[in-house]
Amino acid sequence: MSILRALLVIPLVFLASFILTGRSDGFFLKQFMFDDNKALDKWSSMVLNGKVDYELIKSGDNGFIKAESESACSALYYRIGFKAKEYPILSWKWKALKFPDKSHANTEKEKNDYAARVYVIFPFLNFSTSKFIEYVWAEDVPEGTILNSPDGKNIKMIVAKSGRTTGDDWMPESRNIYNDYKAAFGKAPNLDAGAIAIMCDSDNTKSAAEAFFDEITIASEITGEKRRIQ
Repeated sequence: MSILRALLVIPLVFLASFILTGRSDGFFLKQFMFDDNKALDKWSSMVLNGKVDYELIKSGDNGFIKAESESACSALYYRIGFKAKEYPILSWKWKALKFPDKSHANTEKEKNDYAARVYVIFPFLNFSTSKFIEYVWAEDVPEGTILNSPDGKNIKMIVAKSGRTTGDDWMPESRNIYNDYKAAFGKAPNLDAGAIAIMCDSDNTKSAAEAFFDEITIASEITGEKRRIQ
């Protein structure tokens, strides 16, 4: 099951007009480093089909989000309004530790489980007129593949990472959401982004999945610098 329809229970006009109240600093609109014990206080949970366990894990001064799904589908989302053309760079680090078992799945709907997803939501009026970019870590679909979601053609799934990794390294991602939107929908976005979200799900396959997320950043251009914005 997808997060998207449930997220739209949140008033779309509110999301579309939401203005970031925290300050931006140079290149960065917002950074989520998850090092503080209260790092998830402004994130909200959306339960769709069973609750995924999202836990803030601390290792010394550093922190990250651990997501574990047991035949469940829920997400964490953060409301933030911005123009993709002004702040096109979305970056993050992730690990896919366990992929959902799709060996018995036959339809695209049954296969619609992923160890890790990152969303950018462009809300407007209702579900069908809103647009969604969904970055997924797939087990066997080639990187760069753009797919229509089983939940609707207004939802574009982009395979940002594919396959299993060896070792214990975090995988960094940096996407130009403005360019990705144009590639996926064939035109530039005419809507502001209203929220970002992360998810690990395995409800369709009735299996298990596990992933880590860290250092989610919205910026005006690519930079290797990471620092907390207060």
